[in-house]
Order: sequence, then structure tokens, then C-alpha cells
Amino acid sequence: MGARRVALLLCTGVACTGVVLGAPAWGVRDAGARATKPAKAAAKKKPPPKPARSTTLPRAATDPESPHEKKIAALRQRLEDVLREPPLSRTRVGIQVMQISDGDVLFSHNAELRFNPASNTKILTTAAAIARLGGDYRYLTALYGADPDVDGVVEGNVTLRGSSDPSLSTAGLAELAHGLAAHGITRIHGDLVVDRRPIGLDTAGAGEGLILNRNTIAVRVRPTEPKRAPLVSLEPATAGITIDNTATTVKGKRSRLKLDVYRKDDHLVIQVRGRIAESRGTVILGQRVQDGALLSGHTLAGLLGDFGVTLDGRVRGGDQPKASSPKEALALHHSAPLADVSRISNKPSNNFVADAIYKTLGGELFGLPGTLEKGTRAVAQWLEEQGIARDRFHLVNGSGLTHENRITPADLARLLRGVYFEPSLAPDFLPSLAVAGIDGTIRNRFNGTPAIGLVRAKTGTLNGVSALSGYVGDKGEVIVFSILVEGFRHRTTPAVRHAQVRLVDAMLHYLRADSPHDEPTTRPPGGLEQDGPPVPEEETDSEADGDPAPP
Repeated sequence: MGARRVALLLCTGVACTGVVLGAPAWGVRDAGARATKPAKAAAKKKPPPKPARSTTLPRAATDPESPHEKKIAALRQRLEDVLREPPLSRTRVGIQVMQISDGDVLFSHNAELRFNPASNTKILTTAAAIARLGGDYRYLTALYGADPDVDGVVEGNVTLRGSSDPSLSTAGLAELAHGLAAHGITRIHGDLVVDRRPIGLDTAGAGEGLILNRNTIAVRVRPTEPKRAPLVSLEPATAGITIDNTATTVKGKRSRLKLDVYRKDDHLVIQVRGRIAESRGTVILGQRVQDGALLSGHTLAGLLGDFGVTLDGRVRGGDQPKASSPKEALALHHSAPLADVSRISNKPSNNFVADAIYKTLGGELFGLPGTLEKGTRAVAQWLEEQGIARDRFHLVNGSGLTHENRITPADLARLLRGVYFEPSLAPDFLPSLAVAGIDGTIRNRFNGTPAIGLVRAKTGTLNGVSALSGYVGDKGEVIVFSILVEGFRHRTTPAVRHAQVRLVDAMLHYLRADSPHDEPTTRPPGGLEQDGPPVPEEETDSEADGDPAPP
């Protein structure tokens, strides 16, 4: 067995949790390069050969009395037993279960029907993006301006531009401020201009080039005395953001707080309304900001002084006077590799990041600005190259936050199997999936089962939809599966998830049938037996995944 094959098999175990598999044996891109030309070339390049395509339906047993066929029969019986019981017996279910080594379909149920994949859509988004752009693709954020004089003074404005990096944080802007100081700059005798256009796009008013902390701010509200205003502060504190606090501290009532954010000239205003109970502790509210450029500019302006750089002017919106290459920048920040950004999308199921990656892929392949429509075109093109016909899926976004997306369990499973054997993709994609009992949206879902550390999967939840697709097994053998469920009431979601766990647990039992292991567990959802309060489910509804928590 080759070294690459061994590395991929080991990936579903605990050993590769949170790390990229193996050494970068398949090439590393220039970390500072934009991906437009390589990505467009990849769109036309003939895809590498794939493993033999498996049949759609389980094949007939050649020798029903053989030990191997009896194992498969036992697996099918266990899976059918779960399907015949509530809650799955009252829902629409599609399942595809495949042996990853040879593509043998061990079990198939409604696998050729199209289902809503919910956040399983992120599998398509991140796999396509890594395949097209490379796992080492990095976003850029840059500061442009004139070179400083001998005293370290920049005469004129400095312009901040980005490339729609969904992972840009305050620490990234601090790196830019440090870069100015390292360039010998001590003063900017002008304004800090935030150019909302992505780097490389000079069309006025197009695109969203600057995103900071996923365009979310944290607002802390602490009660004082009844009939008095509570104390309100921001995390982190940011100059240029005004707080309009009309909330009241009350006694004997429930807290009801409301946040609004709007732009006034070149400032952001956060309005806090409603009431907070006197007995309530500090409340931290997350709020999406529509203008990531101004948020980035004011945050950077507040950081400049920490690095000995004085800004004489103000923060304001505007366009960079002339297009400049990254090599001409006064300071540059490179994001983490796309492989790492994909983990932000997939492990906690972050909708904002997933859609940003989707738009990035579309913009790189078909021209800036990136849009959902271009992302759909790019992912659809890649899926067709993987052998999935256009009439077998329907996509409108990259996060799954919609009731319009559709794909079949058979195609999802086949796609995951193909990804597993692709050496230029698997080492970057597989670690982006959550690991049972370890991290992400399945950190708690498999508690009390033998699957801890042996399942690497992507979840998905919408109202009446639950999806679970991925891999189960270890270095001995691996099964790839897709379980898509529709048509149940919201209150049934925990029971549906538990049924999905039972299905995966049966697959693991099949893999271990030659060893002394207990029968698959059927413990209730949420925790170990019933000896305490249920362990909270890590994943929230996909209609809120990755978004600020509501007040």
C-alpha cells in the first residue's frame, strides 16, 4: 500500500484531527499570488482519472453463504431496522453506503432521488474551491500609498483594500499596522481611505473587498439600576463607532434587547434599544455590520498608534487613485491557506464563510466581482467533471442556507469517495470535516458510542431537514456514506439525528465484525445513557449557523 493511500486511510482517525495530512508532496503555490490565471486554466484542464465508478444499487450476492456476504446482509438488516422505526419511518430518507476501497454499494435507499442537502452543500463548495484554487490559495489585504520620506512620513492618503477574505480578523489588521512600522513609517499626513472594491477590480462601486471578523461585532450590555441606562461597550473597542444607547435597566421583567447598525457619513452607529433585567448578568450580543470596509478602516486606525504610527487625517470611503499590484503595497497581510479557511466553513458549519468561498471561486474563474451566480456556475462545472450530470443537482448558494439546493445521496457519496482518492485534494479537504467526539458540529453527537474519533463528517440542518455525510472507519477499512432526511417537524430533530447516529454506528459495527466488539449502541440522543442532563447538541439550526446569535 502506497504512502499516499496510507495517509488517506489514517485521515478518518483521531491522529489527523486538525492537521493537514502528510507533507505537501503535491506542490505548493506561491502564497502571495492571486489565483485567477491558474484557476481559469484549471477550469479548462482535463480532470485527472477517477477511481472506477461504482454501481448505484447494491449488487446481488454471488455467494450468499460466504462470511463476507453474511456481514453485508447483517449490515443491511440493521440499517433497515432503523428505517422502519420512528422517526425515520415517518420521514423521507435517502441513504447511500459504500465500501470506499472498491466502491461496492453496501446499502442504498432512495439514493437516486434529489434531496435538500442543507449544510452538506458546504462539501461541494469547499471541495470545488480547493480543487480549483488549491489548498494553499491565500487572500490578500493591502495598504497602498506613497513611500515615506526620510523622516518616515507618508505625504498623502493611504488606501486599504482587500480581496474579500472571510477570515480577516483584528489580528490581521494589526499585522498591517506592524508592516507600516517595519517599512519605517511613523506618520500618515493624510486620510486612511477604505476602498470597498476587491483588489484587482477597478469598476466603481462593485464587490465587497473588505470583510472583518465576518463583519460581526460583539456588544456587551451590563445592567445598572432600575430606570437607568445599562452600560454598553464593544469588543474590541473601536474608534469611529458611535453607540446610541436608549435601553433601560428594569426590575421584575425579562430582558428584551434590540441592536441596529447603520452608517452615518463615514461612521458606524450602533443603536441599543429595549430593556435588560437588573438581576441579569452581562449580555453579549453579536450583530452583523453591513459595511465591512468602514469597520476595517476604523479598527485599523485604532491599531496604528499601538505600532507608533500617527494618522493625521480621518477614516473615509473612497477609491484607490490607480490600480497597484501587491508588490507595490506598503504592507501586506496574507490569510491562512484556503484549506484552513475551509475548516472554518465546515467544522462549525459557518454559512458566512462558505458563501464567501463560493463567491471567491466564482470570481476567480469568471471574473470579479465574485457573486453567488458565478459561484454556482463554477461549482456546477466542477461537479459535472466529477461525473454528476447537471440535471441531478440544483444549487443557488454555497452554504446550504436555502430550501432550493438539491442533490442525490448517491452522488454525494460518490463525490466523497472520489475526493478521498484525489491526492491533490484529500489532504486539504478531509481535515475540514468535523470529527466525532473531537470537534465541530459532531463533537457531542456521537457521545456514548464507539464512533468517537472514527467518523469524519459534515452535518446539515434546516427546518424539516437533517443531513449527515462523510466517512466512518480507520486505517483498516473505511465506509463512505450520505444520509439525507426530509419531512419532519422541528421538535423531532434530536430523534432524527440520533437515528442517523445509529445508522453510522451500524456501519462501524460492520467494519469491526471480525473483531470482538459490542453490538451497536442505541442510547438516547444527547448524552451517556440517562444518568444526567443531555449533552447539548453542538450544531445549531443551519438557518443560523455561523451567524451572530439573536438577542
